Amino acid sequence: MAPNATQEKTERLLNLVVYLLGHKQGVTRATIRASMKEYQGKSDEAFERGFERDKTDLRDLGIPLIMVLSPGGHGDEAKYRIDRSDYQLPEISLSTPERAVLVIAARAWEQASLQSTAAEALRKLGVASELVELPPVSTSLGASEECFPTAYIAVRDRRTVEFAYLKVAAAKAEARRVQPYTLASHRGSWYLIGHDLDRDAIRSFRLSRVVGIMNLTGEPGSAPPAPADLTRAAVLEMITPESTGVNASIRLRKDHGHALRRQATNVRIGADEWDTVEIDGVDLTRLTAQVCALGPVAIADSPAELRAAVIESLTKVAQVHQ
Repeated sequence: MAPNATQEKTERLLNLVVYLLGHKQGVTRATIRASMKEYQGKSDEAFERGFERDKTDLRDLGIPLIMVLSPGGHGDEAKYRIDRSDYQLPEISLSTPERAVLVIAARAWEQASLQSTAAEALRKLGVASELVELPPVSTSLGASEECFPTAYIAVRDRRTVEFAYLKVAAAKAEARRVQPYTLASHRGSWYLIGHDLDRDAIRSFRLSRVVGIMNLTGEPGSAPPAPADLTRAAVLEMITPESTGVNASIRLRKDHGHALRRQATNVRIGADEWDTVEIDGVDLTRLTAQVCALGPVAIADSPAELRAAVIESLTKVAQVHQ
């Protein structure tokens, strides 16, 4: 498969950095043009335009590209170089509290699709999670939605996605084409925010309502970046009205269901082996999955639709294993 424009640009910039790092005394434009295949065969105008653009891109990336003028001051004789000492990052030294924060952040993804990425980041930083004494705090950014990995790639690579979406109270899913801007998590649910091409407007889509497979379309970088006015506050305002959810009451066996206990607005400690947790404004679909996952140590008392959804899900599981 032929590389796209984004890949060619990345490879060209990387090759330019490697080439300049290998010439401590610097090299002229003419030498760069003759030595790098990416610039060979171009007209004078095309080379000048492309090289100037690449210089700007490198500096925008924070790479210390230096131009050293010749003694005579002629621009054509100027040399370009990258000081290795300025380019390389200093050794990272982390304090014990800083290491603990990194481990907590990585563990937030333990039950999600980014688990391996978070673990690899800790390894590269030389942080062994089992050797870090953690404070008494826990967090979770679980992403159980099947389409989350695809949505993440779409946002990261700026690629348009196509999927079927079931709106609230809708009887049938509708096809959507979306240029993704960002992902947001609110009250246990993940949302994709982007430009709905068919409606020509910015919309939010709860990933748990995506039906079937989410498909990537277009090349990386083909979708436009998020608009400047799409702030965190604006995103929260878009997804909050849809996140009101249900108010639930769930019985949990003692010393079980800690994730639900952390979400609870109230916990009533029972005299017997059961406690009751009350959770406000939670997504029904996600809560159903959480209760079902706990099996016999969780009982959904209310609302009626939660209890019915749990019974239906567990019945289907039992039928499959009969």
